[in-house]
Amino acid sequence: MVFQINRMHKPITNGDSDLQTLDPRIYCNLKALVALKSAAANLSFQHGRFRTSARAGRHNSKIRGRGLNFEELRHYQDGDDVKNMDWRTTMRTGKPHIRAYSEEKERQALIVVDQRTSMFFGSQHAMKSVVAAQLSALSVWSILRSGDQVGGLVFDDDKTYYTKPRRSEDNVMSFFQSIVSANHKLNVNNVVSESQLSLNRTLLQLDKIINGNSTAIIVSDWQGFNDESLTLLKLLQRKNEVVLVYVHDEFERDLNNITNLVATDGSAQLSIDPKQINHQVPNFYKHYSDQFKRKLNELNCASRTQALPVIEIDTDGSELNQFCSALGRGIN
Repeated sequence: MVFQINRMHKPITNGDSDLQTLDPRIYCNLKALVALKSAAANLSFQHGRFRTSARAGRHNSKIRGRGLNFEELRHYQDGDDVKNMDWRTTMRTGKPHIRAYSEEKERQALIVVDQRTSMFFGSQHAMKSVVAAQLSALSVWSILRSGDQVGGLVFDDDKTYYTKPRRSEDNVMSFFQSIVSANHKLNVNNVVSESQLSLNRTLLQLDKIINGNSTAIIVSDWQGFNDESLTLLKLLQRKNEVVLVYVHDEFERDLNNITNLVATDGSAQLSIDPKQINHQVPNFYKHYSDQFKRKLNELNCASRTQALPVIEIDTDGSELNQFCSALGRGIN
């Protein structure tokens, strides 16, 4: 059973029976994702050290961008850049030596976007599913601007939708359309599946399709995260850069301020007086809050012990600024 908090507005229409304009806080749209291109102008995953918690700045991680690969140590030749002189070898041998480099090839990046039923939740500003789509779009535009190839993997409760990395805006539009299509399939009548199966199945697929020396940015609420998930992330991290983005909502952390609660099993709904919950099920609020804390602790533990960056994003209306701030940039 899942909870739906009745503080979000229902989709609104424009009055045309053949055309429905969806509330952008509940469903994302292609135009909005494209519009984020300008917001990503100064955003970079190659900027250096970034805060993995926009609120507390607990851990620092570094994502390596493209650069120079060391090729060989050889004798100095006319025209070589003296900045690359290897003075230790020169002093030891008595002959000038230089360190030769070659430019690293362009890197590939994959943005993994969670659009499972658990993401169709929001109590403050927007659904987690919409926030995930927006953060993914920001990431895509930033990576494309850096000159690297970018693609994506969208996953819901049952399927994944893969867009091969390319350095092309047409390819970006194809990826965005996959996000929008998966997003628009979400509704309160969807039956929640076993989250750990869909999450781990996606991580396993990601490990099979991603090239080595790539960047994977996974945007999710991490429902179903378990020991197998961590093992799969470790496998990914052996040859790739991996960044975890954790999207969560205030009412996933604490139910005490809820005034109107509806519970659903995907087919029926029941209105519940929150004041009666703890009376009927002692310590229910505490158990609910402990579940969130446990998952957050597991992700932060992975961040500390496995050097897996975890960026926390709260769906409070400042999601984009939180994300940009975590990467050392803000949105004007």
